[in-house]
Amino acid sequence: MTAAITSSRPSPLLRAFTGVLCAALAFSPLPAAASSPASFGMFAAAPAAPASAGNTVGLFRLSGDAATAENLRSQILTDMSAAGFNVKGVALDIDAAAGKVKCKGGADACVGKVIEWLNKGAAKSGTTYDYLIYGTVGNGTPASIVIYDVAKKAKVKEFTPSLSPDDLILPLALPRAMVATLNNYRTPPAPATPEEQKILAELDEPAKTPEELAAEKAAIEEAVGKVAAGQGELIDTSNIKVDLKKDFKDFCRTGPPKPRVNKDDPKDLRPVCKRGPVFGYWQTRAWVALGLTAGALLTTGIFYSLGLAARGPYKSALNDLNNSGLDKTKPLESDAYTAMAADVADKGNTMRNRLIGGDVALLTTVLLAGVLAVIIYQDRTDAKDFIKTEKSLKSVSRIQNLRGGPILSRGMQGFGFGFNF
Repeated sequence: MTAAITSSRPSPLLRAFTGVLCAALAFSPLPAAASSPASFGMFAAAPAAPASAGNTVGLFRLSGDAATAENLRSQILTDMSAAGFNVKGVALDIDAAAGKVKCKGGADACVGKVIEWLNKGAAKSGTTYDYLIYGTVGNGTPASIVIYDVAKKAKVKEFTPSLSPDDLILPLALPRAMVATLNNYRTPPAPATPEEQKILAELDEPAKTPEELAAEKAAIEEAVGKVAAGQGELIDTSNIKVDLKKDFKDFCRTGPPKPRVNKDDPKDLRPVCKRGPVFGYWQTRAWVALGLTAGALLTTGIFYSLGLAARGPYKSALNDLNNSGLDKTKPLESDAYTAMAADVADKGNTMRNRLIGGDVALLTTVLLAGVLAVIIYQDRTDAKDFIKTEKSLKSVSRIQNLRGGPILSRGMQGFGFGFNF
């Protein structure tokens, strides 16, 4: 049995409709969603890493002395962050990182490979390092702290300070210097204007002729000779006068005296303001001597008063004896006479002893008064010497007229001092 296969050709109307439809689809614009490959989930592009702001710093651990290195790294992190840098800590030091990439050429030779390896790991979080800070720190030996530009593959600067445990300034100043260096590297200061260049040029001294140089050398030699010849000379202060009454207010003190640290320290000889110019210059020993003198004078008065008080009974007993009419040669009257005479003698001895005590106390008073006078004289003399010394120092400071200022020239830069005599 044979099957017949027949074919039917489309009609001309169907072919014309199909051609118009194909042309319309070919020339019509696609929808916006279909024109973007990202609109299809299976062809969506991975999100791009955010562009770096140029301030990301990778801070490696510092090798060397552990405590010093960690403290310095912490201070660098604090100061860099405060200056606006995005500081990312790296958990390894530069040598350990070089070992990770199997590089044995040292930190400077391996830093390129290290940054490639570091960026591969940081790319997952979208981090791009712009600068690196690495180095080593030791106590008593020069350190090496490097700021490295990743893009230019070059060192920005290498710091080589000598850190020690007793240095409290350098660990604070070094991170600030690193911040300033990196800021100036990223944004270099503007060049000097023509006006500033003119001022700098005027600061330099013109070249000196051989005659001027010879004259300066001769002047220096002459000055050195004068200084050598007058080394033992002192500034004359003999004309400085001291008046304890007039100078009292200028040198007196209102508080307690300055304590002496040891016996070699001089005493505080400033007078006491509240005591006035008479008693203000008295030192402690003068007040002690005054107390002893006053005590001796009081004792003198007491003894003399008791002696005068005993004079009345003595006179009364003597008058009674004289007026009794007793005769010491008569046996019947001799006992009574002896009793009255003994009473007179006893009262006379009492009066005499008291007066002798008064004489001794008076002599002691005179001696203590002399000691007090000497002490007062010495205190006032010491005060005069003290005030004269203070006036001399003030006079010398005015005469010397110390001056200081910068020295900027072609042959010298620094700081100079000047004196006027």
